[in-house]
Amino acid sequence: MYRFILFALPPFAAILFGLVSCTTSFDMSNERIIAPGPEWGVVIGSVLVRPEDIASGKNAAGRDVFNFSYEFDIVPIQPGDPNGEGPYVKQYRLDAKGGEERIFIARLLSGQYLIRRFHEEGLTGLGGELDVVFASMAGEVRYIGRVVVEIPRRISKGKDYRFTVENAREPTLAQVSITHPDLIKEAVNMPMQVRGDER
Repeated sequence: MYRFILFALPPFAAILFGLVSCTTSFDMSNERIIAPGPEWGVVIGSVLVRPEDIASGKNAAGRDVFNFSYEFDIVPIQPGDPNGEGPYVKQYRLDAKGGEERIFIARLLSGQYLIRRFHEEGLTGLGGELDVVFASMAGEVRYIGRVVVEIPRRISKGKDYRFTVENAREPTLAQVSITHPDLIKEAVNMPMQVRGDER
């Protein structure tokens, strides 16, 4: 479990996040996805934003995570651009509703990708850094895990949030098999990693 501090998006960053036309939806599960080829791979995983657990006897009143939607910022990275900030880098966005697991399927060029951060939908939303990396490999279908973000009940700038990467292969692939049964037959486990984590 990783603990970080929530931040409020500065105006210029919020505007950038709001420019939907500059980003591509990361989830392609509603499309017809052909088998991986010599340049492309497929990754399967999920994200979940939920309120932190409240110990018995504590006041759980506060902002309801379930009433908000969240966006995850995903970019391809390479040694010369480890944060995916170059002017021609393709930007991906993954939307998730609070309290609901969002399963995704993405057909991607071979290479490394970074889940940079998450943030509450809207120009004044709170968010935080994730710095989670995964790789797409040509010719492979990869299950990369589930990112779970836990938000404080009383959410505000400067509050801790927590996240972890879990293996939820069986329930995730069971859901994917309903619409994409051919993809799960060759899926291999290649979990996401928090950058800099050497454990």
